[in-house]
Amino acid sequence: MGKLTLIGLLAGAAVALAGMAQQREASCNLEVETMRGARSQMTTLPDGETRNDVWGGIEATCGSKWLRADSAVFFDRRGVLYLFWNIEYEDEGRTLVAERAIYYQDEDWVRAEGDVVLTDTLGGSTLSGPVLEYYPLNANRPFERIFAPGRPHLVYHAERAAAEEAAPFEVDADRIHIYGDSAIAGQGTVVAVRGDLTAYGDSMDLDLGSDELWLLGNPSVEAEETLLEGDSILIVLEESEVREIRAWPNGSARGSELSLTAPLLRMFIDGGEISRAVASAGAAERTGAVDSAGREPWARSISQDYVLTGDSIDIERPGGRLERVVAVESARAATVDRVLPGGEPLGTDWLEGDTITGYFAAAEPGDSAGEVALSRLEASGAIARALYHIYEETEEGEVATLPGVNYVIGRIVTLWLEEGEVQNARVVGPSTGIYLEPLPLATDGDSTQVPPDTAIVDTLRSVPDTTAAEAANLRGVG
Repeated sequence: MGKLTLIGLLAGAAVALAGMAQQREASCNLEVETMRGARSQMTTLPDGETRNDVWGGIEATCGSKWLRADSAVFFDRRGVLYLFWNIEYEDEGRTLVAERAIYYQDEDWVRAEGDVVLTDTLGGSTLSGPVLEYYPLNANRPFERIFAPGRPHLVYHAERAAAEEAAPFEVDADRIHIYGDSAIAGQGTVVAVRGDLTAYGDSMDLDLGSDELWLLGNPSVEAEETLLEGDSILIVLEESEVREIRAWPNGSARGSELSLTAPLLRMFIDGGEISRAVASAGAAERTGAVDSAGREPWARSISQDYVLTGDSIDIERPGGRLERVVAVESARAATVDRVLPGGEPLGTDWLEGDTITGYFAAAEPGDSAGEVALSRLEASGAIARALYHIYEETEEGEVATLPGVNYVIGRIVTLWLEEGEVQNARVVGPSTGIYLEPLPLATDGDSTQVPPDTAIVDTLRSVPDTTAAEAANLRGVG
């Protein structure tokens, strides 16, 4: 928490109200003054305990520490000091204000109540709420501890971030714990905000020693109009700046550009923007992604036009602009919508290969800052395959009502796209394929007739280097 450990010797200063019974040995010379017109009274209770009352204002100083309250009551046997109204505390680099406070001398801790505000005057961090409990460092307590129930609000400035005028962490939770100068924990409907990033969860742990922020219990993170979810979320910091966000198991990210799911998602942040995203199986002991025969690919990405699957997907967004998507192992890309209506087996465009790469460009020519669109898909590997539709021009120069169907096999297959439709294709390496022309318009008014399934498969079997298994695989396409 840096310098946000505040009230220190509040007890020592307050307990030493002049003449107030036995007290611990002070670490500095305590000076106590009652305000002009203040009154005091000492009473012996039936059980022999002495009660000391002061009204009208007191001030106490102990070295660099200063304390003020309108009134106070001290019970010497119990070692309990009550402070009332307009409580102010100042120490070197920190302040505390509250309406009421109780100091427990034997246990050495203090409870402040009523519009409590704890401030680090050097770094600017504040903790405010209805109640605050402070357990200072002492011989039996190796580090300070602060506990704030009643849904407090924390505004935390890291020292480096404050110097660079970076956005602070703002945390709201049902309860906030602060341990020493390196750990902050929140429980109960946690909301943490840092600039354009907002994190949610049932609990939060910020470990400044290892630069990690953990979110558990239905956690989620919103950044750049993208919602990231998972059973657990880890935000990795570097010099108090967010550098990476990890979500697992069952990681998912949904945004305006695309949606992404995988056992493990990793979002890399540069300059406050998502510069890269990686979807993969991750470690099996952490994500539960156990390999098995015939399983579905681990990762799935859905853009406006295509669904991309693979064992791993890498999305590159340099400068916050989507540029390239790469799927490796069991890679497949297929159009989201059917090119042809109905249940025909050739209703979608698709590619398969060991690796599939998608390239994005400006949606409008010459637009370098606006939306992007998928402009090219490339499948490569031992065998790359693609099935795609192309609308040919008729002899009259008009676009045909129905598209032709291309099925190709090679080492590299590249499709050039425009508004989601294939405009051109290229096959590299030993290749083969087949082209199916569209049927002429039906006389009964049905213009969407295509060859029956068996006719398509039989045709593909006649293509050299096309196995029966590859042909039969087309039955499930779409």
